[in-house]
Amino acid sequence: MSILEGLRFYAGDTVIHRLDPRVKFLISMLMLIIVVMYVEVWMLTILIALQAIMAYAAKVVRRWLKTIRGSLPLAVLVFGLNAIFFISSGTYATLQEALYQSTALAYRLVLFLSSFSIFFLTTTPEEIGLTLTSWRVPYPYTFAFISAIRFTPIIAQELRDIMDAQRARGVELDKGGPLQRAKKLVPILVPLLANALRRAYELAEAMEVKCFGATKKRTSLRELKMRYKDYVVLSVSLALFSLAAYYRLFPF
Repeated sequence: MSILEGLRFYAGDTVIHRLDPRVKFLISMLMLIIVVMYVEVWMLTILIALQAIMAYAAKVVRRWLKTIRGSLPLAVLVFGLNAIFFISSGTYATLQEALYQSTALAYRLVLFLSSFSIFFLTTTPEEIGLTLTSWRVPYPYTFAFISAIRFTPIIAQELRDIMDAQRARGVELDKGGPLQRAKKLVPILVPLLANALRRAYELAEAMEVKCFGATKKRTSLRELKMRYKDYVVLSVSLALFSLAAYYRLFPF
């Protein structure tokens, strides 16, 4: 559940927070493309170092690390499955190569999950909505996406609270076999589902009261405008991405 902490906006007045959200989104996309292009551990390490620098500049290092820590179990699973497959199938000549490729694939998964973490940590839902609207995304889809971003961390927190409450009542969630643990999830999922449905009804009533969808042409209090520093950051990001893409195609 700590992965979901990467979706919660953290207010701040840093250089990263003040960047245009479209620039931050593009930087995240460029990092994601580089992760797809490269399997080498050294390049992935450079990317995660750049993310760490951005997280430090935005003062969200702890929350960014929560996203990475939450992705570690999945990374271990990916490493184990790929190692078993590579070793059993003889895809690579040596055990060292098989373990290296398994590590690289697990490393890529961590970067997949963390590439957009800084974007969500430093960008308000309103800015995300303005970004999607500026790209001509229909507002109903934009509203659904923003609502999911808003409520996902809240639901994760409610899940933790319900689990703590059940443990306080004597429910041993971490003991027993798989079937017993599955049965113990019922007193957790039922109140969680009830709260989610209640929140959905409240949101629907609020939308009806405010005449959601009454007009197709919407206006915004704030308009996104690119500034000089946004163009500088965008140019540097595109230059670094071009260098990485060139090295992928034509190694030095």
